[in-house]
Amino acid sequence: MPVISSLDKARRQRAIQLNVADRMRRVGQFVLSKLAQKRSGLGSSDKVDLPAAPLVVGINGPQGSGKTTMVRGLVDYLRAHKVSTVGFSLDDIYLTNAEQRNLAQTHTLNPLLQYRGQPGTHDVELGRSTLMSLIRNTGPTAIPAYDKSRYGGYGDRVPREQWTQVQPPVDVVLFEGWCLGFQSLDSAEFARYIERVHGGSVMYKYSRKFSDDNLAQVNANLGSYERELYPLIDAWVWARAADLDVVYRWRKEQEDELAAQGHDSLSDQQLEDFVTRFMPGYEMAMPKLDLCGFISSGLIPEHDTLRMHLDLNRNVVAFDHQL
Repeated sequence: MPVISSLDKARRQRAIQLNVADRMRRVGQFVLSKLAQKRSGLGSSDKVDLPAAPLVVGINGPQGSGKTTMVRGLVDYLRAHKVSTVGFSLDDIYLTNAEQRNLAQTHTLNPLLQYRGQPGTHDVELGRSTLMSLIRNTGPTAIPAYDKSRYGGYGDRVPREQWTQVQPPVDVVLFEGWCLGFQSLDSAEFARYIERVHGGSVMYKYSRKFSDDNLAQVNANLGSYERELYPLIDAWVWARAADLDVVYRWRKEQEDELAAQGHDSLSDQQLEDFVTRFMPGYEMAMPKLDLCGFISSGLIPEHDTLRMHLDLNRNVVAFDHQL
């Protein structure tokens, strides 16, 4: 086995730090430019005493890709530029544990809806009302929160009285989620997807673990996200992983971190089952995202998406705006 010197390790760590710093700078500059475009396009508020609506940025990336870390870093970066910023996650609007159990009981034949994760396991109306309150920018907004460590790692929403209260004015809202931006397939698109699932391609190996009806329900559930959430999002940052099989490893690292902090976490078997239920969502949605891009508010005149291409170690190897 080759010996890695402490100097090699230091160089590698330094390279990782530089990559993260460059990512934050590039994404931060993108957000600032889109904020300027939105404000110049909309002009000032109709009423002098009302602040302008914030820029809402959707952040998409697979589990473990660093979305939460990115949001934290962006909040600091933008605040350093005197830009008031708030961030929250699609995870924060998961159904309560009781609501999720009820959903599972009403869909006993669909393993994809037995636990949190897939479209259909979020309170979309809560997400919309939170975003709308932030967009109105005229009063305090309670930001939902979710505790994934509760109930042995299956999670529950934090009581409302413990939610963070955000005071206006807000300049930028960062809203992240693993399936945020995923779009439903129309009947012809879904038929082609199912044909490929049954065609033996390794690209659809996870989807083959579930019935056509199971997959169709998740696809149909995306409709409410498209109607209620995506038109409120002005710009997108997309962390595009080169190989989706890396999701399990990244998610395992998150669970190990929870355990190291003394929180409940999923066992290896639970984690494998958990991630396996997420993977059909990627297989169903990613080809359309690659081809068509994201749905947005239409308030940004051009290049409303910044795509970051990630290697297997989460390093950004390229940026582009070709969406």
